[in-house]
Amino acid sequence: MDSLPPFHQHFAHLVWLLIHREAQADEQKDVLRRAMEELAQSRHVVGLQDISFTVANAFHHVAFSDNIIWLSELSVRMSAHSVRTVEFEQSVSPGDVLGLARLFAKPAVSGDDGAAFDAMVVRLGPTDVAVHIGPMGFVRTATPTHLRTVLPGPARTPAGAPAIPAVSRGFTPPAGIPGAGTGTPSKTRSERGGVRDDTLSMMHAQITPHAPPAKGLAELLARLDAEPGAARLIEDAAREAEERAKQGLWVDLAEVLWRLHQRHARSPEGDLRRACLASIRRLEKPVLMQGLARLLPRRREMREMLTQLLARSGESGADALIDLLINAEHTAERRAYRTALSHCPAAVPALLHLLGDSRWYVVRNAAELLGELAPPDADIRLAELLSHREPRVRRAAAGSLSRFGTQRAVLGLLQAVQDASPDVRLQVVLGLGAIRNPRAVPWLVEALDREQDPDVQSAIIASLGMMPTEESVARLARAVEPGGLLLRKSTIFRLHAVEALGQAASPS
Repeated sequence: MDSLPPFHQHFAHLVWLLIHREAQADEQKDVLRRAMEELAQSRHVVGLQDISFTVANAFHHVAFSDNIIWLSELSVRMSAHSVRTVEFEQSVSPGDVLGLARLFAKPAVSGDDGAAFDAMVVRLGPTDVAVHIGPMGFVRTATPTHLRTVLPGPARTPAGAPAIPAVSRGFTPPAGIPGAGTGTPSKTRSERGGVRDDTLSMMHAQITPHAPPAKGLAELLARLDAEPGAARLIEDAAREAEERAKQGLWVDLAEVLWRLHQRHARSPEGDLRRACLASIRRLEKPVLMQGLARLLPRRREMREMLTQLLARSGESGADALIDLLINAEHTAERRAYRTALSHCPAAVPALLHLLGDSRWYVVRNAAELLGELAPPDADIRLAELLSHREPRVRRAAAGSLSRFGTQRAVLGLLQAVQDASPDVRLQVVLGLGAIRNPRAVPWLVEALDREQDPDVQSAIIASLGMMPTEESVARLARAVEPGGLLLRKSTIFRLHAVEALGQAASPS
């Protein structure tokens, strides 16, 4: 809780009251007053990721306060409405804060990527508020002066709607849209005023994604290399790259960003280095990072460069990769995003949060990636997954725990030796063999006596050979014996035991 400003708590409390205590107007007013007192001090950015991480960390403790309940409600509502972030300026009015809270309290429309919420925001017309909506980072901006006339219906095409057909480069708004054919946008005011509707510019960008690139990038890059001391050229290159990204020219963006990283690494401290860093930060916006990440499955020759760019961008690149991985439909795409994520340490908080997701495949992917990143203390969360209802999640958790090799990881694996799924038991035994902790020998000896699956039996025998204690060697020696008439052992079983004794290579 200490990491979030008090405004987050008050706004979350207000949303909770509107949902569960709708009749308590006095309490709502009191919470709203406290929220406005915080806004009077500074602007506030309410982010879904920050709230989710705070709630997830709080659930590690046995007891937690009402604040966590309120924040948890807000987290669920923001996720349901596909809202990533809400930016409140200091000058925002109490009515707009209350209005936004009421919007979050309304039922969400499933699968529309936030289009319904966006339409409600436009109708509300809050001033000095910006709302980041949907996985692609769309921002519903605001201005206190005027509002362009709103198009009917949601501002963005809902999921499942037919694609807009390709048109020529000359874009002419359809009849009936304000400003069509005049060459200038309409500047009529709404009754409420405040929110700018960017539908026309968004439509223009969507239906001309392959417009010819702006001229001069190659020349600009050449000058950038020839005049290393010109900070102005660095700013021009960043601006040109941003314009090309709006046209869907993500390869050009990657090339410019890579050049800027190289120039930043070579530049000494001073104005030039600061100009490089400012331009890099300008190009590392979430929506731009998602565009770069989409190149990974298609541009194999650029994967190494793209992976480094996404890793260097921190949370922006990690969030883009996680969003794409969750929604990927093809194996090749998932493999490309997973590989890149394994090089992004900034993805750890988001991956830990995804361990509580309701979709088993999302949890499995997060567990496997945490095993590759091996962040400190993640073994605690992974050990908890060994009791997950889905065997594929338990198997992924067992595989990841074997990469940690900590005492907590060993204890979790030992407790999963008796898992109901043979696939999970096999992964657990292989993990214990990889860790090679002698503490596991008694557990494996006992498991071998009752194991019926031949593959798991072979894995237990091999693991005992990797931990040559007196107990493990004695059990392997008994396994080599042919057995009696009533319980004769298979030749394969005995051969595996012989190989394990050779692997042990101890005097006994």
